[in-house]
Amino acid sequence: MEVVLAAAISSSSDDSQEVQELDINHLYFDVVGGEKKRRVYGLGSQGLALYQDQNSVTSRNLHAVSDDVAEERIKLLEGEVLHMRENQERILQERLEAEVQQRVEHEVSRLRQQSDDRFKSMEERWSRMMSEMALSSRSSSNPSP
Repeated sequence: MEVVLAAAISSSSDDSQEVQELDINHLYFDVVGGEKKRRVYGLGSQGLALYQDQNSVTSRNLHAVSDDVAEERIKLLEGEVLHMRENQERILQERLEAEVQQRVEHEVSRLRQQSDDRFKSMEERWSRMMSEMALSSRSSSNPSP
């Protein structure tokens, strides 16, 4: 309501030819949407009188101001939504990159372990083969009595 009041004051200062009296009750009535139900809590019988006075110059100016304020507010909200969407996309991208990085590190670790296991297995086979060759060469160089 403060926004509507401030906008109404600024627009009324621009129209110096026409001196307009701002009615706080009428502003309240417009902001809360009393014209739809013809009743506004807190205004009492004045609500009906305000509703019937919708064709006055003040009323038309307030509606124009309300529309301008609403359009400005819509633009601000659209900007906020766009900013929030960009933020959310950036956060999701960061999470995705972190998850991919974690999976890559896990796979590299698994492959290193697998490689180490194969190397140990080959080393053990090589060691057995060397031991067998050493045993066979000893037995062939030492004839049995």
